[in-house]
Amino acid sequence: MASYPTPSAYQEAVQFPESAFLDATLQQATPRTNVLGLPQPISGAFAVVFPMTDAHNQRWAAKCFLTDVPDQQARYEAIAAHLSEHDLPALVTFDYQQPGIRIEGEAYPLLKMEWVEGTALNTWIRTHRDDPDALQALATAWADLLADLEARQIAHGDLQHGNILVVETDSGPALRLVDYDTMYVPALDGRPSPEVGHRNYQHPDRTERDFGPALDRFAGLVIYTAIQATRVRPALWDRFDTGENLLFRDSDFYEPEQSPLVQVLGDTEAIAPLVSHLETACYQSPEQVPTLAQVRDGTAEVPARSREELASTRRAARTTARTAPRTPWATFALPFLIAGLVLAAILGWTVNVLVGVGLGTVVAVGWAAGVAYQYRAHPIVRRQRRLQHEADRHTALIETMERELETLAEQKTEVKSSVEERRAERLEEVQDEALYNKLKHHFIGEVGAVDGVKHRDVVRLKANNIRTAYEATPEALSKVRRIRDTTKARINMWRSSLVQTYADALPDELSPAEERRLQRYITRRVERIETEAARVREKIRVYEAERRRTNARQEEQPSLSVRRYLAHLAYLTDLPKGDPGPPRPSNTSTNGQASADTPDRPAPVSEGPWWTQGTT
Repeated sequence: MASYPTPSAYQEAVQFPESAFLDATLQQATPRTNVLGLPQPISGAFAVVFPMTDAHNQRWAAKCFLTDVPDQQARYEAIAAHLSEHDLPALVTFDYQQPGIRIEGEAYPLLKMEWVEGTALNTWIRTHRDDPDALQALATAWADLLADLEARQIAHGDLQHGNILVVETDSGPALRLVDYDTMYVPALDGRPSPEVGHRNYQHPDRTERDFGPALDRFAGLVIYTAIQATRVRPALWDRFDTGENLLFRDSDFYEPEQSPLVQVLGDTEAIAPLVSHLETACYQSPEQVPTLAQVRDGTAEVPARSREELASTRRAARTTARTAPRTPWATFALPFLIAGLVLAAILGWTVNVLVGVGLGTVVAVGWAAGVAYQYRAHPIVRRQRRLQHEADRHTALIETMERELETLAEQKTEVKSSVEERRAERLEEVQDEALYNKLKHHFIGEVGAVDGVKHRDVVRLKANNIRTAYEATPEALSKVRRIRDTTKARINMWRSSLVQTYADALPDELSPAEERRLQRYITRRVERIETEAARVREKIRVYEAERRRTNARQEEQPSLSVRRYLAHLAYLTDLPKGDPGPPRPSNTSTNGQASADTPDRPAPVSEGPWWTQGTT
C-alpha cells in the first residue's frame, strides 16, 4: 500500500494553490487560514480537508486522503454515475480527481466537494434537546431521507453525526449527507466495503462483506431511536453523550440487555416498542434488520415476548448452555456430502467413470463453497472479523498519527533553523522599503538630463507606469518597447548611481522592534507546532485505549477456527454460544447510573471529516 502525505505535508503544499492543485478552479482559490496565515486543515481519521474559496466566491472542500484505498477512483465514478440519475437534495456534488494534488513532485488523489453550510447532527440535537417539536420534525425528515435512499438503492455506509448536517429552512430542518467514501450503489454490488462505519452506529456483526442496499438500516434505526429518546427524555443527553455518539455506544449493541441506556429506554412507555426493535436488530444479521419505514408503520416483525422475558431467556441460555444449538445447515451438511459422493460412486460404477468423477467433483466443490460461505456468515466469525477490523483500523490510525508527529518534529527543527534566513529576507524587505522612500522622490523626468535619453523616451516610460526612479528597475525597462538598448543601459546607470548614493542610508540590520517581531513569529510557529503535536499525541493515546478495549472484547468473545467448524460439521464437537457479549462495563454502577469515574472511556476525539467541525 502506498504511503500518503501527512496533514502537515498537505498544509505546506496548499500554501501555493496554483502549483499544488491540478484543478483550474482550485488553482485560483484561496484557502482558509489560521492566525499565522497558514492554510487551516480540518483533520479526520483518514483524510484532511482544506476549505477553499474560488475567484467567484464559491466555497469548496478540498479533501486530501491520508491512506491509499483500493479501487477508490472506480468507486467514486460508479457513485457519481448513479447519483447523476437520481436527484436527491440531501446529497452534494463532488468531483473525484486522480491525480488532483502534487506533494513534492508526486501526484495524489483529491476529492473536490461542494461546501455545505450546516450543523453537525449531534450539535443540532444538543442545541434543540429541549424542543420536542423540532426533534419530531427532525425525526420525520430523517425517516423520509432513509426511505428516499433505499427507494433509489443507495446506502451511505457510514451514517453518523459527523456525516449528517442539519440545515435550517423555512419549512423546518433539512438534512445533508457528506463523505461518500463508503457509499453503496448497484454498480458496486459484489464488492467489499472499504470501511465498516463508525463503531457507535453500526451493527456489531457488520463486516466488509456487508455491502448492499440494506446497509443503512441499523444505523438509521439507531439515529431515529436516539432522536426520539432525546425528544421524550432530554435529560438522557447529558448522561449518555460522549461527543462521539447519539446516546448509544458500541457496547450497547454487543449486549443490549445489559446496557443501562437500553434498560432506561425500555422502561419508557412512549418509545419502548422502538427500543425493542433496536434490541432485536442487535441479534439479527445486518441484512435482516427491517427498514425504518416498516418499524414506523408496524409492518416489521415485533418481538413476540416482552423485553423482560426476552432478556431473561437470553440470560438463562447463557448460564445453562455453553454451546450453540446445531443449525439445519450443520445438521445436513455432512449427510449431503456423503450422499452426493455415494451417488457419484454408484454412477461411476454403473454408468461411466467420468460421470461419477464429474458429479463427485461438483458435489465436493459445491459443498466446500457452501462451508466457506456458512463459516464466514457465522455470527461468531462475523463478530470476530468486525472486532479485528476495528483493531486494525485503530492500528492504521496510530501509524498515521505517528507519521504526522515525525513531520511536525521536522517542521519544528526547520522553523528553528530558519531564523537567519528569515532575518535576511526581512532585512532585504526593510532595505527595499527604505530605498523606495528615497527613490520615490526622483521622478522619471530627471532621466531626461542624461546624455542619450530623449524626451520621447521619458514619455514612453511614463506610458508604461514607470514614473519614479524606484519603478525604473531593469526588469521593468526590459518590458518597455521602442526604447533602444543603449538608452535602457543609460537609464539603468542613472538608477544605479542613485541607489549607490543612498546605500549608506539603508539599514544594515533589523531594528529592535523588527527583531522582536521576528522572534514572536518564530515562537508562535513553534508553539503552534507543539500544540498540534500535543493534539496528535492525545489522539494516539485515545486510539491506543480504543484498540486495547477492542482487543479485550475480542478476547472475551468466543472464537471459531475453520478446523473446529469442520469438526462440528462432522459431529465431532459442538460450537460455543455465539452471543455471550462483553462483561458489564466497569464505568456503570449497579443501579444503572453512569459512574463519575470512567477510566476506560477516553476523551472523545473527532474521527469525522471536516464537516464535524467549524460549521454553523
